[in-house]
Amino acid sequence: MSRSMFTAPINGLASAPFYLAANKVLRMYAMRQARASSRCPADSPAEIEWGSEQLFRLADAAAYAGSKEAKQLRDAATFWKQYSKKPELFPVEIEA
Repeated sequence: MSRSMFTAPINGLASAPFYLAANKVLRMYAMRQARASSRCPADSPAEIEWGSEQLFRLADAAAYAGSKEAKQLRDAATFWKQYSKKPELFPVEIEA
């Protein structure tokens, strides 16, 4: 199976599907924090664990698919889990 089947280059750039999925996780996390309550406080350890775990899962899927996105996703998830700092949104296109 050809890699170009998944990331068709456009002007030297390729789509980054795992980054798109990671951005959805980060946006969902932000939405959940905006609706935080006393039962589920914003930026609680459980919420950070949940969000970072989703990025780890995406990193695993990206690695299995042989994507260049895997390492950065894993690094971002590790940083988030260790330092409780949510990563910035990922680029939706990367160099082919």
